[in-house]
Amino acid sequence: MQDTEPGKALSTKLNRLSEIAARDSKVKFTSLAHLLTEEFLKGCYRELNHQAAAGIDQVSYATYGEDLEENITDLVKRLREKRYKANDIRRVWIPKPDGRQRPLGIPILEDRIVQRGVAKILSAIYEQDFLDVSYGFREGKSGHDALKTLELSIMKGGANYLLDVDIKGYFDHVDHKWLMRMMKERIVDRTILRLIGKWLKAGVMEEGERIRNEVGVPQGGVISPLLANIYLHYVLDLWIMRKVKRELAGSIYLIRYADDFVIGCTGREDAQKVWGMLPDRLKQFGLELSPEKSRLMEFGRKAYLEGKEKGSRLSTFDFLGFTHYMTRSRKGGARLGRKTIGKRYRSTLIAMNDKLRKLRNLLSFRELHVHLCRVLKGYYNYYGFAGNAATLNKFAYAVKRMWFKWLNRRSQRKSFNWEEFKERLKRFPLPKPRIVKGYSWIYAAGV
Repeated sequence: MQDTEPGKALSTKLNRLSEIAARDSKVKFTSLAHLLTEEFLKGCYRELNHQAAAGIDQVSYATYGEDLEENITDLVKRLREKRYKANDIRRVWIPKPDGRQRPLGIPILEDRIVQRGVAKILSAIYEQDFLDVSYGFREGKSGHDALKTLELSIMKGGANYLLDVDIKGYFDHVDHKWLMRMMKERIVDRTILRLIGKWLKAGVMEEGERIRNEVGVPQGGVISPLLANIYLHYVLDLWIMRKVKRELAGSIYLIRYADDFVIGCTGREDAQKVWGMLPDRLKQFGLELSPEKSRLMEFGRKAYLEGKEKGSRLSTFDFLGFTHYMTRSRKGGARLGRKTIGKRYRSTLIAMNDKLRKLRNLLSFRELHVHLCRVLKGYYNYYGFAGNAATLNKFAYAVKRMWFKWLNRRSQRKSFNWEEFKERLKRFPLPKPRIVKGYSWIYAAGV
């Protein structure tokens, strides 16, 4: 009861922040840091990923938790006495599907706890400000919601031209001064602003060398997705939906998931106008379009049917793990199709193969089976869209062959042949590919 009562009280306070923010979009919050109590931060600790890699101090989740009460008490004391210091971030490099690598910053566990707390407080406020066009890293919104809106804008909203946009190294180019200026539109609590400033300026440790952060938001920080969303809320979302929209003759749609976004327009002139304005708008805030990954394209029902008469095919585009294309509907019209991006499909198989190779002798057969089933269910739940069945079946077969290979390499001698393996699959089946979103899914709620 002692743990639940403070939790309920804090939840009430966060709800109160949300109510105030929703009621007055111009109100500025002056007193927030007092919410970073011991009970609150202990809850934030419990919400963190237990298996996450340690920061530069090498303190793991389990190690910190051994003396949790004492550690949190000391942390809160340092926060109140303004003695808390943000530690340097450990940088590692993560392979991308295109063969390149992206930097991942790993803060120490204590910094992640405080970031989690501040992020929860700020989210209570900014969730009232964020527009419906934003889907990434928001409670109650998902990639599937963004895909649904995209389909509606094309099939029902009449979007005939798309701006397929990529911001070059977005997280590495967020301007600190602009971000802090934006935040002061809502937050004037000096302690909270000071904490955010510390995290933004924290050094990056890579191979023993310290690099000072003058620009950018480290990918990997607990609060980084929220800060990145706040930045593009002002740079892009408000600009498109409150200013640009009024200057166009037709309709405009923005679907944004973190820094990945698509803009749809019903008219060619409108699309060209936005395409011409966008680079200057981003440049004003230290951002830049990736020229090789950004384009203005004709796409949609009208373009597909016209192209079909001329014998030409429309270009495709990638968004949120899917390659999107226009194809023939059952009634002879046009519909939006999706299939897993080829590079994403291959990189997932490579990663899974590597994981099974590493785990084959570390886990029992049953533990390996549970792990593989969990991964496959997650994959099918995300990529199980109508039109993607062939790719899902191909993926399932590749994983089955991979499973057979690594089970046979758990010892020096072969365990069983393919027929024997199929018999074992009857007792320990793998999840089957399934379509979770049919063609009519976007209209299920009477949309």
